[in-house]
Amino acid sequence: MGTVMSRVRAVIGMRVISLALVASVAVGGCVTNPATGKKEFSLMSVQQEIELGAQADAQIVAEFGLYNDPAIAGYVTGLGARVAAKAENPGYAFTFRVLDSPVINAFALPGGYVYVTRGLLAHLDNDAQLAVVLGHEVGHITARHSARAYTSAQLANIGVGLGSVLFEEVRPFLGAVQTGLQLLFLKFSRANETESDDLGVKYATRAGFDAKEGAEFFRSLERIQTEAEMKNGGKLPSWASTHPDPGDREVTVTQLAATYAAQLAPTGGLGGVNPAEYNARLENLVYGPDPRQGFVESGYFNHPQLRFRFAVPQGWGLANFATLVQFAPEAGDAAAEMSTVSGGTPSQVASSFVSQTGATIVTPAQSLSVNGHSAVRMITSLQMDNGQGGVIPLTIMSYFIQKDNLVYVFHGYSASANFARYQSAFETSFGSFATLTDAGALAVQPYRLDVFNAPRAAPFNQLVTAPAAKRGVGAVTS
Repeated sequence: MGTVMSRVRAVIGMRVISLALVASVAVGGCVTNPATGKKEFSLMSVQQEIELGAQADAQIVAEFGLYNDPAIAGYVTGLGARVAAKAENPGYAFTFRVLDSPVINAFALPGGYVYVTRGLLAHLDNDAQLAVVLGHEVGHITARHSARAYTSAQLANIGVGLGSVLFEEVRPFLGAVQTGLQLLFLKFSRANETESDDLGVKYATRAGFDAKEGAEFFRSLERIQTEAEMKNGGKLPSWASTHPDPGDREVTVTQLAATYAAQLAPTGGLGGVNPAEYNARLENLVYGPDPRQGFVESGYFNHPQLRFRFAVPQGWGLANFATLVQFAPEAGDAAAEMSTVSGGTPSQVASSFVSQTGATIVTPAQSLSVNGHSAVRMITSLQMDNGQGGVIPLTIMSYFIQKDNLVYVFHGYSASANFARYQSAFETSFGSFATLTDAGALAVQPYRLDVFNAPRAAPFNQLVTAPAAKRGVGAVTS
């Protein structure tokens, strides 16, 4: 967990873009789109895209965390660079990152930043499928879809900030927490997504990959989405929520792959379809949520690595990120969060919060003990920009709790008119913070992929419960 800086403002607005940079986008001109070759009017230069992406990348890495496996990171970077080398490049230095998240997703930020999750890697079968996914995200960048979205919004007098453009692809990835205080976000159009599918297949084929394998991934995605709908009535809160129907894309990608294979296939032919090589790279990959980084059980959020726990109000949803835990009621008219600050006392961190945010003190800081930990409690208020020319008056309850060398910062906030409804829930949750001592919770470990050849035909549950020696652990699936 990292240092929090004006967290309430940052989380609600995702305002990571400097005012100077926003102001610099004042005039535009006619440019040639590198991916399509067409002339278009743009209010954002390539250099501005690069600057925006670099600023946003730092926050993405801080919020979600990188998957700690140099071999996996090197593999994705190498394959991504191979695909990006076949794209139209107006000056981007591409960066590929693997995020430590179980969600099945990939997204791109302007300026050359491409992200895939470990959750997505676990649902691919070979290099060719990953090449098509990375090519799709590279296509968003080379076709300058963020610049197009920003320009269209400005010409339509919507007046959104550049930060909204950056985080449209990220927003569905953030999880189910909805505060009811959302700013206006731009979205890549279905036309943009279709164009990126085309570009992704083209780039992958140019790089020597059999891009028709991408259709198999969309077939799998459609099956996963159907299973999710049957299980809980909900759709995938990730790739499927912002992209065209995976079944339609399966057909489209198959057609595109055939066309580009006929036009662009290199002399050596198309490859990247050996599942044994791909699966060998995934051996021991963390699968699903990593409970070492926090999990909810019996109404409590437990964090084995940092050895703490706190109560989550009944019926509230929770999203756990690398530097932040957010939780909110289903109604979406309030939210709470927990982060950490290294160094300083609770009183010093509380004072820093007030000075950084410009909050107005409603109830002055009060010293107290929270289950043996020294703490400070206070209530403040803020006038938040709603992104549409108005403000939202917020009331915020904050606890600053000392444990080891960290100060744990809790904020509970809602529109001031609703604050009394949630004050007790905030108090109970924050006041329950305590050292985690349960041996079972402290020892919990994540699931990891164990990839092996099936030695015989049998139901899956018999194979995975068989002794390791019988099922061939250490081999890979065929």
